[in-house]
Amino acid sequence: MRTIDKFPPDLFAALGLTLIATWFALIVMGMSSVIAHVLFLFSVAFVFELYSSSQEAKDAIREKEAREREEHLHNLLRDMEEGEGVEEWEEELHY
Repeated sequence: MRTIDKFPPDLFAALGLTLIATWFALIVMGMSSVIAHVLFLFSVAFVFELYSSSQEAKDAIREKEAREREEHLHNLLRDMEEGEGVEEWEEELHY
C-alpha cells in the first residue's frame, strides 16, 4: 500500500464527489436501476476506504518518525548527563 501514500487527498475527494454526482444525475434522469445503485454506492465506499487507508499509512509514518526523533533526543540527553561526548559536542560547536 506504499503507492497509495503518493496520491494527494484531493484526488480521492474529487473522485468520490464525481461518482456521487454521476449517481445522483442518473437518479434524477430516471436512468438508474438497482444494479446501478449498488455499483455506484460500492464504488464510492471503495474510494473513501482508499482515502482512509492512505491517511492511516501517513499517520503511521509520522508516528514512527516522531518516535525516532524522541528516542534520538533521549539518547543525546542521556549522553550529556553521563558526560559522554560532551567534549565532542563542544568541539563541534566551536568549529
